[in-house]
This record gives sequence, C-alpha cells and structure tokens, in this order.
Amino acid sequence: MPSIAVVRSTYSPYGGVEKVTLTIVRELLDMGVKVTLLTLPGQHWPVVHPNLQMVTAGIRWGNRLWQAWIFNHFVNKYLSTHSFDCIFAFERVSQFTHFHAGGGTHKTFLKIKNENSSVIEALFRKISLFHAYTLYLEKKGFSNPGLKKIQCCSKMVLNDIQADYRLNADKLQVIYNGIEWDEIGETFRNRFIIADEIRKKHQISPDWNCLLFLGSGFSRKGLDIAIEGLAALPDCYHLLVIGKNSCRAYFRQALKSGIAHRVHFLGSREKGWRYASVCKALVLPSYYEPFGLAPAEAHAMGIPVLVSDKTGYAEWILTGKNGVILQYPMTGDRIGKSFSELARIIEHPEMTADEIRNHVSELDNKIIYKKLIRDFLIL
Repeated sequence: MPSIAVVRSTYSPYGGVEKVTLTIVRELLDMGVKVTLLTLPGQHWPVVHPNLQMVTAGIRWGNRLWQAWIFNHFVNKYLSTHSFDCIFAFERVSQFTHFHAGGGTHKTFLKIKNENSSVIEALFRKISLFHAYTLYLEKKGFSNPGLKKIQCCSKMVLNDIQADYRLNADKLQVIYNGIEWDEIGETFRNRFIIADEIRKKHQISPDWNCLLFLGSGFSRKGLDIAIEGLAALPDCYHLLVIGKNSCRAYFRQALKSGIAHRVHFLGSREKGWRYASVCKALVLPSYYEPFGLAPAEAHAMGIPVLVSDKTGYAEWILTGKNGVILQYPMTGDRIGKSFSELARIIEHPEMTADEIRNHVSELDNKIIYKKLIRDFLIL
C-alpha cells in the first residue's frame, strides 16, 4: 500500500477543515495505508492506529507570521528526508502533491475583505508581513513542481484559483465538502424532542421564529449583515448566534438597532447543527466562504438557508424553494429584500423538510470521501 503524508497544523473539534482531515486520515488507515500526520505540538487528534505516525512540526508560540514560517520550514525539512507517494496538504505550505483548497484563495479573500474595510484597515493589510507571506506561500504551493491536483470545494473556488493563478484546468477538481449525513439524520428524525430540550436549556419561547447563525469568525461570516437583516423582520423573529468570537461590537449593533432582546449569543457548541431543530432557517451572509458546511448541515436538518453569492454553497440553493442568495455588494435594500424573501419561504414553504434534506444527500461524507480517495488521490 502507498504511504501518504497529511499536513494540517491544528486540530479543533469545531473546525470544518479539521473534520475533513480527520475523516480522510481514518478512511486511509482503514484501507491499510500508512499515514504520517504533520501537525503542531500539543494537538489532540482523536485517532490512534498502528499505521499512523504523528510528527510534530513548528512551534505554538510567537505571532502568526512566525508560526506560519516555522511550520512551513519544518514541513519542508521533514519532507526532504522522507519519501511519500502522496503529500496531501490541508494547510498553506510550499510543498505538496495534492491540496485541499478549503479556504479558497487568500488573494481573493483579501480583495473582498479590503472592499468592505476602511482605507486604513486595507492599507494595514497591504503592508502586513503575514498577508505578504501567506500570498507567497499560496503562489509557491500552486506553482510547486510536485503539484498533481487541487481539490476545489466549489465551482466558485475553482474559478477564483484560475483567475488568481492561471492554473491548468486539469489540475483542478471540484469535490464538495461532505457532511455527517447519518448522524445529522438521527437528529433530524428526533428534531422535535431535541428542540424541546434546547428551548428549556436556553429559555427559548416556542412563539419565536428562530434563525440560526452558525460559525466562528463573525466578521468574515457576516454576523453584522445577519443582525441588519433581522432588524427588517417582524418582532417574532430571533437570531441564535453559535460560534466563538467577541460579541461586543455585534451586541452594540443590535442594541443600536433596538433588537438586542432578539439576538442571543450562545457561544461555541459542538455539533452546532443540532440547534437547527429549534430554528426556522439558517443565515450565513458571509463576505467570503469557499463552501460553507453550516448551510449544508442546515439543509440536512430540513430547514432553508440564506447565504451570500460569495459562498460556494450557493451552488446548492434552489432560489425561492430551499433558500435565498443575497447578492454582493450586500446593500441595505438587498439585505432587507433577501431576509423578507426568507421569511416568505418560512411562512409559505414550497418544499417539505424531507425534500430539503434529500436535496443534499449527495453530500454524504461516505460518498464525498470515496470520491476524494478514488478520483482525487487515485489510490
């Protein structure tokens, strides 16, 4: 069997990329493949196997530029003295054969981020050594001679990579991110019981039409847009915010808009998609989201979603039926109309919960990971 190096610096039970990495590692181990996982010290990956070797690379202290440089240096040093049939990177490093472009391109991300920032903030990013190094790593990785294939988690990401780096189409392959279809399905079947438990736990009134915002990194994922959209809806609509980030600026925004009592910050929650059982829809109007596991999980829970057209998952939206696509730039008028359209879908649904769920059955992890191993890694 072949030997594979997998590169991912960090592990978190809440991270989408980490979940993909972990599942791929487990699938490869089950096939008898020898896997070497290159990661930062102190990461608690929940997998142990005779064919798995954990190799620590880099350091956990210092600023993010220093950590990124050291990690790439250690990874290159290790790969220069060890031979592998495949190097599958889930991290921006300069050497790999296969790459999971789950974060899209940093070049496109910065462009969109700067368009929605002040002149000073945009200037700071332009002179930032971290962003300069990240762009260098990205370009170096995409032009490295060992590159065989890049997994694009959406057509949007494929188009971004081609536009930013002019790569040949034969090196790019669209394979969407997968979801825990069976596990979510168990929750879906028991969603009314789970909804009662969640309502009691967080004192949520059954009279509320709850919208779910799920994801850490509130700024990129558009929590400000979600709060602005909520303000355009009737008082019965409330927003449940699940994720790890500072809430102060967003609480002030809700307070200024007179809807602070309708925005509820619940913090990080493992398997946050369970909260879809108590919600009428999910909203994730991200400024840039290469795919978006949260809306995929929400659909698997049978509720409609609202996403921006800068979200790769928009490719799975049946407009007016299982969701709404908020067009960029996200002006006040567009936000109001899109959230009103979402309320219409909630109050006058065109698809049942089962139909919404079945629409994303092809995103079952078992199907996606077979594609990754069979069609992408070609093992």
